[in-house]
Amino acid sequence: MKHKLLIAAATSALMAAPSFAAAEDNAGWYLKGAGGYGTHTDIDITGDVMGDVESEGNIALNLAAGYDFGDNWRLEVDGASLFTDLASIAQQPSSFAKLRTDTLMLNALYDFSDFGNFAPYIGAGVGLVRGDVSIAAHDFLDPTGQGLIRNPVCTPGVRPGTPGLAASEPHSCNISDKDTGFGYQLIAGLGYDISDNLTWDTSYRYMDAPKFDVRGLRTNTITDGSDGIGASLVDAGAHTLLTGFRYRFGGSAPKPVMVEAPRADFRCWDGSMVFNAGQCPAEPMPEPAPVVVQPDPLVTCWDGTQAASQASCPAQPPLVTCWDGTFTYDQASCPVQISDRGNDIGALCGEQYRQEIIYYEFNKGQSAETRNTINRILDTSEFCNVEAIRVVGHTDTSGNAAYNLNLSKRRAQDALNELVRQGVDRRTITSEGKGETEPFIDTGDGVKEQLNRRTEVLITLGSIGAMMQN
Repeated sequence: MKHKLLIAAATSALMAAPSFAAAEDNAGWYLKGAGGYGTHTDIDITGDVMGDVESEGNIALNLAAGYDFGDNWRLEVDGASLFTDLASIAQQPSSFAKLRTDTLMLNALYDFSDFGNFAPYIGAGVGLVRGDVSIAAHDFLDPTGQGLIRNPVCTPGVRPGTPGLAASEPHSCNISDKDTGFGYQLIAGLGYDISDNLTWDTSYRYMDAPKFDVRGLRTNTITDGSDGIGASLVDAGAHTLLTGFRYRFGGSAPKPVMVEAPRADFRCWDGSMVFNAGQCPAEPMPEPAPVVVQPDPLVTCWDGTQAASQASCPAQPPLVTCWDGTFTYDQASCPVQISDRGNDIGALCGEQYRQEIIYYEFNKGQSAETRNTINRILDTSEFCNVEAIRVVGHTDTSGNAAYNLNLSKRRAQDALNELVRQGVDRRTITSEGKGETEPFIDTGDGVKEQLNRRTEVLITLGSIGAMMQN
């Protein structure tokens, strides 16, 4: 019904077009066909199936019929189709999502003139967007192949009284459904007139779709019992690049011949333009150039300062040889000598706490920084007692909270494993994951932020290390 109403409204507007442009000789109906490449935007799936997906690109098709008013404005009914694979859901195995969007929109377009055979244009449209959605998520074998792991994107909730379906048993989610709603699109393009009636048309368009609500089944993989589930695709949209041809029916009015008015083409000494040299203003006599007295060059002194002469430089003090063989002008600037006395080492361990931070790439549980960071911690333990180590993993706010909590625990375990591998007593280490609850930068929900994807390693130090050499 919605499709029929939109088609009727668009047809009425197009049929009325000749009355608005009766005086324009270049007005007329046209047809357009185009193909190209498109991709859907990143989409969040919510409901009984949860997770984010990232679209792959695919071929896009477009057909349109419209009316050119001849005064830079065009109105057209436009249909487009794009089908893409959304890959795995929240990067979980044994899961996938696919989306096809079909649009029917009424576009208003404005062509810029005065560019010869080229005609850049912009426009916008509004109309219906139909989403054809396919979603599946199944349990999968653990890495050892000994048992099934429940797929976290297929939530285990069960409606009360549903026979043969228990939340504790393995199950799968399957959705194949359609939904339709209103959307809009923004268009920018470039036309090139091959002839009076044929135009090569290339355009970019961004389409914003409504939220798609779809239904499916959750099935017990042991008993085949099932119950109904629902999911929503939020923030769906598409980026599309199209190229094709636009054919306008009817003849064309002859283009007007532009007659240029006489113009001034002689440039005078002061930059003004006149028709001939006799019209230039009188040129004033040049003033004598001022005499510039160059200052004496400066010299660079031993300490890096500059002076008018070497005699003006400050006196150079004698060099002092430090205990480690380095040289300096000030004995106090020599490095501190580490001796075998406890109070000298104690000065290095004066801080009670020390913190190191390991950062992670998006959706990764291990980091290339982990080994170097743990090495710095163990360098501290060469001189200072490490009484306790607390490891806390964090994530950014992209994705759902339950998945982020598990990811933060994996990141904390990454640092713990490296500590133990390098010889730290496991009993001195505590480990936990905070998920997205304690961001370093407060970004709000659904934001990918590098500084929030981290593991914090907090070290409690003693006074003097047991590994000190006498």
